[in-house]
This record gives sequence, structure tokens and C-alpha cells, in this order.
Amino acid sequence: MAFRRSRAEQSDVGAISAWLRLGEQKAEKLDGPKYDRAKFEKALGKIRGLTCELPEDFEPKLRKLLRAAGVTRVLVPAIPRAHVSGVARWLSPNRPLIQLSLYGKTNDKFWFTLFHEAAHILLHANNKEEKKSVFLDDPNAAHSDDPKEHEANQWAGDWLLPAQYTHSLASLKTKVAVVDFAKRIGLHPGIVVGRLQHDKLIDPSWMNDLKQSSAFRPRNRIA
Repeated sequence: MAFRRSRAEQSDVGAISAWLRLGEQKAEKLDGPKYDRAKFEKALGKIRGLTCELPEDFEPKLRKLLRAAGVTRVLVPAIPRAHVSGVARWLSPNRPLIQLSLYGKTNDKFWFTLFHEAAHILLHANNKEEKKSVFLDDPNAAHSDDPKEHEANQWAGDWLLPAQYTHSLASLKTKVAVVDFAKRIGLHPGIVVGRLQHDKLIDPSWMNDLKQSSAFRPRNRIA
């Protein structure tokens, strides 16, 4: 497989292969329709609206929306030395897979990683060769030199927080302002905080109590 790494630490092929195989085994137990790009794009619009819900509430809805579009999503605990938080790949020409390992992480990272992987499926699977690539991602990674990673980052960021709202970010100096802004654009305030931190508009230690844990209960580990 052609691993496309987002960070240099993703060099332990054995650990990465083991983690990917665990995802394959989970995916083999699931079925669903063939991938439909139009349905997937429509589903992603609805999925953005789920960010304000608790994991136990949004998880079955997320699973249903992705499955209906022909996209398989599995959650597999991280393996030491794999250094992978998410991956987008194609198990067959008509079956894309999103595999995540974000147990115990905050919702800003969970949602960004999900939409980042969705971007790889939408933008970087235009032919048979591209569908052979396996995009190994980590939201904690330093900036990648891969233009496809830049494209996926930009797409995910714009999907969660559309460009017409970004001019307001610099004015969000208090928790009250962040909560009001997030409510106005239909996004969880923790995601707004994550964007403010990423853009260096606030310190990484600020407002983290507005974020939400994205931990899933055991019964929800396969979707």
C-alpha cells in the first residue's frame, strides 16, 4: 500500500499495518450500498449539524448517514508507534473507509479529523491509482509538505467554519462571545476554540473547558 504520511514519525510500517488490519476486520463485518458521491456530500452537510450533540446522541445518526452514502467508518484504538489518528482509504473501487482512533480526545480534533478524511475521499480519489493511496493523518502533526494534505486541511476547515465567518474570529475574546458565535453559525463552541487556537488567536491553554470529550462507549466502537 502507498502510505501517504502527514508526519515523519509515521515510519513503523508494522504498527501502522496492524492498526489498518484491525480496521479492515471491523469493516468486513459491515455491509452497505455502493459509494455515492452526491449522497456523501449531502450527508456531510447534515453531519456538520451534529457537532452540537453529545457522542451518544450523534453517533448513531453519523453512522446511518455515512452508511447510506456508501462510506464505512470504524473506530479502532491507537496502537503504540503507529502515530495515526485517522486514515482515509479505499477497500475496493466502490467502498471508501474512514478509520479513526480518537478515543478520549476533544471534539474539535474528532470533527476536524473526520472531515479531513472525508476531504481525501471527495478530492483525492479521481482514478484507480489515487484509490490505492492510504492517507495517514494526525491533527497534531506539524505542517505537511504534501499538497493533498493542505487541500484536505483547507477543505475541512472551510466546511466546519465557512470563509464568510472567519473575519469574526479575531473579535472572539471571551467565552460568552465564543458561545454566542458558535450558536449563530450552528457549530459546537469547542470547535470554534480549536480554530482560534490553531490560528494563534488565543493561547492553547485558553477556553479548553468549552471543548467536549469525543469518547465513545464500547457499544458504539463500530460504525
